[in-house]
Amino acid sequence: MAVAGQLVADDVVGVGIATDADATSIVAFAHSRQHFDAMIAEDPEFVIDVKWHLGEWDLDIAGAQGIDDPLAPIRAEAERAQQRFTGSSAEPVAVPGLRAFRRVVWDSISQALTDSVARGFFEQWPNAVRVFLPLDADISGDDIARWNAALNDQLGTAEFREFLQVDTV
Repeated sequence: MAVAGQLVADDVVGVGIATDADATSIVAFAHSRQHFDAMIAEDPEFVIDVKWHLGEWDLDIAGAQGIDDPLAPIRAEAERAQQRFTGSSAEPVAVPGLRAFRRVVWDSISQALTDSVARGFFEQWPNAVRVFLPLDADISGDDIARWNAALNDQLGTAEFREFLQVDTV
């Protein structure tokens, strides 16, 4: 979250991690207040999407100039793990271990974020929602909601479930 550290704490309205459907591309994102406000002014009916969907956010660490990507070692380990789970098959969708590999990566990211919340790491951005979102992955909204349950307060969690279109509990 090095990019978010370059902004005034109140100017960060979101921090999170996304993966691709294969769980090997792992990117940390931040959302600036300026970008959030501009997007809402343009399309106020999409406030929940702008707030919670990392694809709408404006800052990612991998693309930031002059900043070492703290997720590079995690990505490298995920790629090594994928090879252990799937072997060298040219057709990874057919490999039975791929689904298990993805679950291990997603569960691990969720646990790391939950641990970071418990340690107070995200308190440096008091106005920021926290999100973990596997993009384009064939997984249920319930699983995504479960992975995110400990990242925000009760109101934030309910709003995230609404964003996912998962019934609130």
